Amino acid sequence: MKTLFSIIFVMLFISAYAQKDNRITIGTVDTINSKILNEKRTIQVHVPNGGKDEHYPVLYILDGEDHFLSAVAITEQLSGLLPPMIVVGINNMGHSSRERDLTPTKVNPSAIVNAGDARLSGGGENFFSFIEKELIPYIDSKYPTANSRIFSGHSLGGLAVVNAFFNHTSLFNAYIALDPSLWWDQQRWIKKYEGEISKHDFKNKSLFVGIANNIPPGMDTISILKDTGIIAPVTQAVLPFVHVLRDNKPAGLRWSSKFYPTERHGTVELISEYDALRYLFDFYSFNTSQFSGHPELNEDSVLAAHYKMVSEKMGYTVLPTENTVNELAYGCMGNHKMAEAYKLFKRNVDYYPKSANAYDSLGDYYVASGDKKKAIEAFTKSLSLQEVLDTRQKLNELTGKK
Repeated sequence: MKTLFSIIFVMLFISAYAQKDNRITIGTVDTINSKILNEKRTIQVHVPNGGKDEHYPVLYILDGEDHFLSAVAITEQLSGLLPPMIVVGINNMGHSSRERDLTPTKVNPSAIVNAGDARLSGGGENFFSFIEKELIPYIDSKYPTANSRIFSGHSLGGLAVVNAFFNHTSLFNAYIALDPSLWWDQQRWIKKYEGEISKHDFKNKSLFVGIANNIPPGMDTISILKDTGIIAPVTQAVLPFVHVLRDNKPAGLRWSSKFYPTERHGTVELISEYDALRYLFDFYSFNTSQFSGHPELNEDSVLAAHYKMVSEKMGYTVLPTENTVNELAYGCMGNHKMAEAYKLFKRNVDYYPKSANAYDSLGDYYVASGDKKKAIEAFTKSLSLQEVLDTRQKLNELTGKK
């Protein structure tokens, strides 16, 4: 819970200061002239700080007006546990065509669908045509994207995510459906796909379903499914969908769901987005403490094997952070494992050849190993990249300068 409080604090900080004198910027408001939708669409884009040669997976968030800030806060707060990622908020809230874009079929007005909104429904496929043919190519051309995409939505946005999961499976690597409105069209559309789920190929795809507690007092997850009245339509549709996933074990799919007993439909998005991203990337982080008390482990080999696995799962080359490699290298040096320390310091220079800190750390290794000449070369190279007082003092001590 401490982490969630930290995320909320970051969100409040961003919200409070992002628009004051432009002192803090977490993203860019952009627009796309969509020929497919015949209108301008507003998006919000966050790009993490990094080197000019770095590329990032992209998290696409529906209803960006409500969920962009929280998504950015989560990805930044969980740096290291998640890969740094670009966040794209697609604005839908307050848009005249929200029900048109996020729904898979056209329906008649009913007790649970606003009459005016229902007349606009059923434009989901056209909206996905916009995402596939206009939005994604635009983001890929303008921002440093990697070939890895996540699609997330809540409520009607979650409905659109599940629609994409079945009908546009190849478009994204992972899908996050948060309390999705699967009740849409009296569940006819979702029942069709539930019946065909064993025929789908979900190889290398992931799905997370978050479920709020919308159950009336006196009922539970069993009795609510037996009730014939429309008293909790979201839950009455989502729970059977999860049961279908559990019973059919769709080929190639990695998936999970979570029920939140203390959250309602309107409050579940933040905590379930957090849990979804933690689940999707539970393989990503590297635990440097695993070597404590295990001198038999080779730090360099374990590090290389871990990031080889991560790269295979992500679909592109993922490098360990400079700080991670340095932490391991200095640990090896402190434990007198000098051969392993050298491999790691050298790996950092190879990975980050423009980092003054990487060469400064390599210089520390040469000092510790008694190689004065190479230490001078490393510190000199570091200073050619960036003038740092501490590095200058180290070089002066070696060369006898004052």
